[in-house]
Amino acid sequence: MPDPHSYYDPNQARISHIDFVIKVDFVSSTLHLQSAYTMHTPVEGALFLDTRDLEIHRIHSGGKELNWELDLSDPILGQRLHIKDMNAIASFTIESTTTPESSALQWLNPELTAGGQHPYLYSQCQSIHARSIFACQDSPVVRLTYSADVILPKPLVAVMAAASIGSRDEGSKTRYRFEMPQAIPSYLFAIAAGNIKFRSLGIRCGVYAEPEILEAAAWEFAKTEDILAKAENLFGPYAWDRYDILVLPPAFPYGGMENPRLTFISPVYLVGDRSETIIVTHELAHAWTGNLITNATWEDFWLNEGWTTYAEIRITEALEGREYAQFRSALGRDYMFEDMQHLDSDPALTALSFPMQGLDPDLITTTIPYHKGNAFLTHLEETVGRKKFDAFIKTYIDTYRFTSLSTRQFITFLEEKLGEDIRDIDIDTWLYEPGFPEFAPVLNSRVYENIFAKAAAFANGDQIVEADIGGWKPAEVTLFLRLLPKNLEGSSVRYLEALFNIKESKNATILTSFYVNALQSDYAESLPRIERFTKSIGRSFLVTKIFRAMLGSNWARNEARRIFESAKAHYHPITISNIEEILAAGGL
Repeated sequence: MPDPHSYYDPNQARISHIDFVIKVDFVSSTLHLQSAYTMHTPVEGALFLDTRDLEIHRIHSGGKELNWELDLSDPILGQRLHIKDMNAIASFTIESTTTPESSALQWLNPELTAGGQHPYLYSQCQSIHARSIFACQDSPVVRLTYSADVILPKPLVAVMAAASIGSRDEGSKTRYRFEMPQAIPSYLFAIAAGNIKFRSLGIRCGVYAEPEILEAAAWEFAKTEDILAKAENLFGPYAWDRYDILVLPPAFPYGGMENPRLTFISPVYLVGDRSETIIVTHELAHAWTGNLITNATWEDFWLNEGWTTYAEIRITEALEGREYAQFRSALGRDYMFEDMQHLDSDPALTALSFPMQGLDPDLITTTIPYHKGNAFLTHLEETVGRKKFDAFIKTYIDTYRFTSLSTRQFITFLEEKLGEDIRDIDIDTWLYEPGFPEFAPVLNSRVYENIFAKAAAFANGDQIVEADIGGWKPAEVTLFLRLLPKNLEGSSVRYLEALFNIKESKNATILTSFYVNALQSDYAESLPRIERFTKSIGRSFLVTKIFRAMLGSNWARNEARRIFESAKAHYHPITISNIEEILAAGGL
């Protein structure tokens, strides 16, 4: 099956394994790689690999040089590496160097780290950025194992989403050894290097972070073993040996990235009250839904995120009860409906599965695959009953573990296993039609209903006092702020600022929702704090909301470009691209 986001040719042999030697050069902001490839079967004739902004130096096999060229180029796909006349070659080596323009890598100067003394490097390969680190068949349908020697200057430490085998001194440098025995798609390749320390959280779990935030991270995520145990009870044995967490510097563009064995997590979740550990629940759930079973192409992205959001809600229910799990689903739908409103001009993008030829998957990523996908799977569960659907989940995972599949393959399997039980479900509407089906499952949450009523009353002029919000979790505060109307009086926004202690809050999600309200309302005195906030976090999901709200603000619109230019040194290339897209659409 062709992949619209890769030069990978399904008729050619697939990569089976790569042995890397990676030299990290902080001076030039580059990686020097020697990559030894093993193919599933010998290659006859041509082999096409994905690259982007790579310098290819040599390609050789058995002491002989191989002919190659970069023969196609596309602004989304990058450059096609065409290795010629392979003549039954099953293994070869590529010597290459990344460039500072690599979209997968962010090189941070010391001042952008927690300690401020050492540089930092981390990767982010999803969706199609692994090709900017090494030549690969950068399609999620291709899975490979790898080993890696990572060489970098002392006293810096390297970590990877792989098993750590050990290290050895080499003069002024240290060589770290990693092995990844489970086959992964290229987008799950992950590396980081910096002043990184480790703290154990239990038998299979631990946390890596800069020493300045290690204690806070270990405390925040101390219950990770409990989450893992609940997930295994629902979805079967954990297949990746260890589950560790790396807390990154603020520039990391996502809340979390489910790199197997080593989830990357934004420091925005270090809030000091363990109220945001649902990020671990979500990324851990990917160990079954996304990493173990993977979407075949990014057109099937909902198979990763819809399933993972469903799994997250099931784990949340096991940990915190059905009432709170239903609330989390309702909050997710609220985000989804906001994204659907932004896509009014292009409703096709609100379908779960749609053609993506010519579309950059990063620039059209929304919450829709997460929450519409979750609603579809919940609808299946409610239709057939939880007991039968849980049995289906176990069969699904056992059948497709360590493989990638398309939406059509999933539906064929679904109909084969549940057949008559789902005959009345309008699957095509769920998957291929825009919008949100009217027959979607109804969520029953007294928590949500209470917050909705409080927000409506406040909008109508009723005062809300501290006693009304006693015991609210941060997610409940976030929802309340999101449900408020636009264009509040400045005095109302100032009152909420004091009520929720916004000036002292460490919760970036609450702060984002509040600052969006401030931008939409008459509260211009908040602009200096908003500007500082945009430089303190790099999570794209949050900062894009701030800049989108600036564009809709009469008093802040003209400041948006200036603030972005002063903040973008703190952002990952993915975040920069997303904000540039928003500003361009707004005429800035």
